[in-house]
Amino acid sequence: MARSTEEKREMIIKNFLDLVRVHGINRVTLNDVSEKSGLTKSALYYYFDSKEALLVEGFDFFNEKIKDIFLPLIEKAETPIEIIKTYIDFNIKVHTGEYEEFRHMMEMTTEVFYEIQRYIFNSPEIAKKILQYRDTELWWMNSVIAEYVGEDPEDDRTKKITLIFAAHLHAYIHISCQMSKQMKDLSTTYSILTDFPWKIDNVTNEDICTFLVGGINNLYKQLFNR
Repeated sequence: MARSTEEKREMIIKNFLDLVRVHGINRVTLNDVSEKSGLTKSALYYYFDSKEALLVEGFDFFNEKIKDIFLPLIEKAETPIEIIKTYIDFNIKVHTGEYEEFRHMMEMTTEVFYEIQRYIFNSPEIAKKILQYRDTELWWMNSVIAEYVGEDPEDDRTKKITLIFAAHLHAYIHISCQMSKQMKDLSTTYSILTDFPWKIDNVTNEDICTFLVGGINNLYKQLFNR
């Protein structure tokens, strides 16, 4: 059965991301992508004419997959605090590979992760898209937090709470994921890392929720004198 144009584009994107995860962005060529996808280079060019185009659509593809899973979760939440906790739990699970759909991308090495970051921010189109996505996500989270604390989302104090909340969540994700990747990368050479005391295996998602929600509550009381 012949694949539709949309199915072929998705197949190419997945193959491209798989190659990048293993080899890094700089070492992957369009020839590599066409071979893995079973296409001639000219056929690949019909869909994507550059790695930048593949990255842009790959980023959109990744975020659409996130929405497909996340939106039904928050539809079940009945209060702002439930939405906040769902958001925290979901983000941690995505980045720690608990969702099969994203696991292969989260297993990239530390070296490849930083190489992709450098490549992205040297491409204005991709960097702009990522920043726009983050901006939209922050505005949405700000509206949820504003409803939770019962304050105006346009108030700079509410925005401050949102920014600090987001910073702490993503800092935790970044630190825990990178430590896990580094230990995995080095454990075959440095066995001492298997007993490293900061593996934080005993930190649960609920622990992080408690810490972050507590931070929202405390900062709200301080900023609004409640």
